[in-house]
Amino acid sequence: MTVEQSSRDLRDGVDALLDRYAGLSDRDHCVVVFAPDSREAAAWLVAGLKQRKLSTQVIGMRPLVDHGFAARLKSAVPDLESFTGRLVIFTLERDAMSHFSPLLYVMQQFGSDRCMVVRVISATREFFEQALNLGPDELSARNAALLTRLTKARSIRVSSRGGTDLRIRLDAERYDWISNRGVRRPGGFTILPAGENATYPARIDGRLVADGALNSNAITRIDTRLAAHPLTVDITDGRATGFTGGDDDVRELVELCFKQPHGTRVGELGFGTNSGIDRFIPANSHINERRVGVHIGFGQHNQDRAVVGYEEKVHLDLITDGAELYIDDESEPVDLENLQLTGDEHPELVRDADMTGDRCGFGYGELTDPAASSTIG
Repeated sequence: MTVEQSSRDLRDGVDALLDRYAGLSDRDHCVVVFAPDSREAAAWLVAGLKQRKLSTQVIGMRPLVDHGFAARLKSAVPDLESFTGRLVIFTLERDAMSHFSPLLYVMQQFGSDRCMVVRVISATREFFEQALNLGPDELSARNAALLTRLTKARSIRVSSRGGTDLRIRLDAERYDWISNRGVRRPGGFTILPAGENATYPARIDGRLVADGALNSNAITRIDTRLAAHPLTVDITDGRATGFTGGDDDVRELVELCFKQPHGTRVGELGFGTNSGIDRFIPANSHINERRVGVHIGFGQHNQDRAVVGYEEKVHLDLITDGAELYIDDESEPVDLENLQLTGDEHPELVRDADMTGDRCGFGYGELTDPAASSTIG
């Protein structure tokens, strides 16, 4: 890719975020909140807002713990009584998704019809170049086409050209389906990057060959791409029983994740639906998770505690490069890379991941090696 093309893609991504996802108008007041690791991404966003001559305030935040953040946020928003437009808050972080409570408080003060919060995780150049090529309407249509079949299914078999062969039992009456599609929703946060359907499998057995990438909520700077060294994981009754492959860095991370109290449990069955993402990137990123393919999440699950009774802070997604789904043993598979749109409305019973609280993969996980009594963050 040329520098000129990269710059064009970057500008197009900023425009897509502001126009297609946030739907900005000239009456909006914007607040850009950024962590130190996302300073450059914030600069691109602010440049786009200034080009539109929109009222904008910019504030920094420390990830995870920042006792002064609520006060800085309060000083950046307009006066509630005199302001007649809409407040749009963008938050940009690379590894975590911090400070839900102060943001929720501001939304409740202004009302969901007058306040929108857009939360960007994996706020990098690749986010603007890759993750915003499809808009929320397109992602909603893709998620709907898949969900209308999966929510009615009893079982699926997942296969991939890399060698994945998984048999999965589903239970939509017991376990929620989650849909992340970037659609603005009153009372909820818009979480980006978007493009995923996920649930908790009632049972899963077989072999996973992760030849795409991994994504973990434990902060790491290793190259997470797996094409050169695919990772093979054997799964029996919802637990990883062993794995092979991966380079040294990947093996060390996976071993530490699997050593956690519930690290080998399958907590998530996910399907990336964002076909606008055309490559896996080196960073530990939700961009990889949204790319078309299947990901199996180990450790932390995505259900209410009353439904799935264990708790685990660490979450590790292992991602395939594409996949085919045989739903209820139908002879013709659903090819995720060539998903046929059906025109169906997005199911109303599916829980959106565009929400006001944490969900699997968005929090910070602390990896502890019991044998070495050490922690990796």
